[in-house]
Amino acid sequence: MTLKAPAQRVLSLAPSLTEMLFEAGGGDKLVGAVEYSDFPPPALKVPRIGSNQKLDLERIATLKPDLVLVWFHGNAQREVERLRALSIPMVYFEPHGIADIPGVLERIGQLMGSERVASAAATKFRARHATLQKEYAGRTPVRVFYQIAQKPLLTINDQQIISDVIRLCGGVNVFGKESSLVPQLSTESVVAANPDVILTARMGGSGEGAVRAMDEASLAGWLKFGSLTAVKNKQLWLIPGDQISRHGPRILDGAQAICMALDEARKAK
Repeated sequence: MTLKAPAQRVLSLAPSLTEMLFEAGGGDKLVGAVEYSDFPPPALKVPRIGSNQKLDLERIATLKPDLVLVWFHGNAQREVERLRALSIPMVYFEPHGIADIPGVLERIGQLMGSERVASAAATKFRARHATLQKEYAGRTPVRVFYQIAQKPLLTINDQQIISDVIRLCGGVNVFGKESSLVPQLSTESVVAANPDVILTARMGGSGEGAVRAMDEASLAGWLKFGSLTAVKNKQLWLIPGDQISRHGPRILDGAQAICMALDEARKAK
């Protein structure tokens, strides 16, 4: 999609896109965002237009946007189709890997007319990513179970961006070969996979890093399986949710948290 002129009134339908818009130099053009768009702090002042599952179309119409940023799989398609009826230009983003993120920053910069800022942000991101790749290349593999939710028990396969973070840190997603992006599991399948470490995201969470979580309620159910390597070696960890679950610039902060947890699992082997 191309615009005749840089966008001036933008809506963001995902917190990650809100973060990327600011990082790319277009934060002053943001006139509406979905709930949980709380970073960087200026995003808190932006009017809310509903959630990623339910949009307030009446409010959106009053804001007169000239561009909507859509998270392809994160937004309810029925809501996006309703929004499409308003004939507002929309552009879809969905990074599948860490290396896709700087390209999104650059594309947003093109749409906003802030190419210089976006290019600098993308270059900085690529350099930090390369540094982490170099640091963790050749580390002893660690078998990882990443728990998305407890009830139902959900994880991710290798096509999801968090798996790319796990690979960056020298981890192997024990359910990476599953066909579904977010597979539903049985407890028995996790016990049979016998991961070295179990990770889950802390709701919110931005600057605390990885935290050992043997008493975390969402992970406590694994403690009764004393034969699990992750349990025997006390390798149950909480990762800051906003960093790892939002597919934007801060995912490298989440990556550092996961890398630290996997290093501890290596020491415990």
